[in-house]
Amino acid sequence: MNKFFWLLVILVVSNVHWVGAQSSSDILKAANNKVLFKNFKEALPGLNKLIAAEKNSETLSRAFFIRGKAHAGLKLLKDALSDFDNAIQLMPDNVEALNHKGMALMQQEKPEEALKLFNSAIEKNMTYADAYTNRSKALLKLNRLEEALEDIKKVVKASPNQVEPLLISASVKKAMMDVNGALQDCNKAIDMDENETEAYRIRAEIRQALGQFGAAVLDLNLAIEIDDSNELLYFQLANTYFSASDFKSAIKFYNKAILFNSKEAPFFLQRALAKQKMNDKSGSCTDFSQAEKLGSLQAALLKKQFCK
Repeated sequence: MNKFFWLLVILVVSNVHWVGAQSSSDILKAANNKVLFKNFKEALPGLNKLIAAEKNSETLSRAFFIRGKAHAGLKLLKDALSDFDNAIQLMPDNVEALNHKGMALMQQEKPEEALKLFNSAIEKNMTYADAYTNRSKALLKLNRLEEALEDIKKVVKASPNQVEPLLISASVKKAMMDVNGALQDCNKAIDMDENETEAYRIRAEIRQALGQFGAAVLDLNLAIEIDDSNELLYFQLANTYFSASDFKSAIKFYNKAILFNSKEAPFFLQRALAKQKMNDKSGSCTDFSQAEKLGSLQAALLKKQFCK
């Protein structure tokens, strides 16, 4: 009887540990799935409990990493950076945490700091495509265009069926004034995914720069059909009409952009300039004032010059 009792105790205790291990794994899996589907808030409670109780450094590093992604998704970049730091401290070779910390720094407009993280991730894993992709973005921000192109070429070669690397390649080539190369990349991206709004947007930028305003407008209208609540597309469309001296249409689409986002100074500044072209002094001065309130120094200078 005693032997049977102690055997039963051992089995129960063993099962508790097994369930505990499974529970940690299940929490991580469930939280990661929530983050993948952008249910960031829903991912946090389980991760918070796991982080408070977990002792295994590898599991804890993974938990901090996933919570960092959730915080980044919620635009809580300070919390995200803290989580990524904890993940890296627990596991210095956690290249995903290094990469995502770099991405968070890019969101804070700190490409030089981000570049160091992407370099570190690549040093630890020379085949980590995401780090090459993000390093290319950082190098583009820093106007180190040859290096950016070298990185993104590697990713395109390794993953020829992925759209994002082609779009980054197009942006780099556009910055290098390689118009034909940039257009080819956009066309390839659209052939792969006809709903890829960024490809239409970049191609529209190129066509606008070439003075092909009708083609640029067509691209932007196609993008808006796919994503009709993207204020940046309306803003770019308005700018295209402005460049074509169709100020009435420009104002119409600046209005659309502002309807979706009334916190962007450039939206009001550009609408003010369009209204000025239409001899609407009162309207332009009102928009200059609003752009100034939102932090535009250029708007403040123009208001002082034209709105006496």
